[in-house]
Amino acid sequence: MRLLLVLIFCFVRVHFIFSQEYRVSDNLKLVKLTENTFLHTGQSNNGIVFSKKDEAIIVSTPESEEETQNLIDYVNKELKLKIIGYIIDRWHPDAMGGLKAVHSAGIKTYANELTQNIAREKGLPVPQVGFKTLLKLHVGGEDIIADYLEPAHTEDGIVVWIPKDRILFGGNEVRNMGGWYGNIGDANLEEWSETIFNVKEKYGDAKIVIPGHGQYGGADLLDYTLNLYRKNKWGAILKKGNIEVAPVFNDYGDIFEIAKSDSIVENKRYLKDAIVFVNHSQKYLKITSPEIVHDVNGKEVYSDIGRLQLYNHSNELIDDLYYKKLWVNLRNDEVEWTIIITEAIR
Repeated sequence: MRLLLVLIFCFVRVHFIFSQEYRVSDNLKLVKLTENTFLHTGQSNNGIVFSKKDEAIIVSTPESEEETQNLIDYVNKELKLKIIGYIIDRWHPDAMGGLKAVHSAGIKTYANELTQNIAREKGLPVPQVGFKTLLKLHVGGEDIIADYLEPAHTEDGIVVWIPKDRILFGGNEVRNMGGWYGNIGDANLEEWSETIFNVKEKYGDAKIVIPGHGQYGGADLLDYTLNLYRKNKWGAILKKGNIEVAPVFNDYGDIFEIAKSDSIVENKRYLKDAIVFVNHSQKYLKITSPEIVHDVNGKEVYSDIGRLQLYNHSNELIDDLYYKKLWVNLRNDEVEWTIIITEAIR
């Protein structure tokens, strides 16, 4: 019993340490994520502070010079850290609106060369040191990596990786779970999902992923963002049906999944609260159910109860029914698919 109490105490203590909040100003706070990494956040605008051996590097400024100065003062005076660099992750004001304050404090600033070029063109303060694709800096002997993986929210946006803590700062490249489609005025919508695919390939083992705005989470934020901007043939169908993007969002070509959650057992996907589309050359099915099983290798879909809607490719509803026991199989012959239902109610 004593051991159990000690374990509970230790768990609570560790959880408390790494969820501590520090008030920097009325609108800005620091959240301790790990021993070395803080989230700085104000009015849903995020950045990070990474420290080691009395040194620190900050990523992304608050939107104003005043709040940026408040952050610099707090890190210097309250955390007693020397700020040896500041990484600017994109040219928008919610990432470099406080750049004058950073330069006035004598802190060296780093950014993608594209960010420097855009800042010059727009008459904005210009980060001092530029890089093309990858920048590795050292903080008390630990690495912090800034990486440009092609355009997304802006042409110049980067992500920042902390290997020691497996924390990825995604900036506005990454959206918070359930977050909005966002400001796309300067976005490259053609390449956004491909860029996030590249991010996932390199940093998909992240324990914590921090978006530019909103709540941080795990690596599932990369999947969420990738799917939010994915280009696929189902786009018009999703738009017409006003279907919200969910955490599970997979495109297998002829079978397309949307679900709140899933699990995989022997190449079968068990989808909870799901919508699955099945394509045919002349029409397509929309299956809605609390649970749908998709046998990926067999190109088969099973469901015990739900709703089946049949559409033509002009998105006109052909048939609509509720079923018990549905089985759909995609075939490689002239029939193309088999649909079996044991009971239907129109």
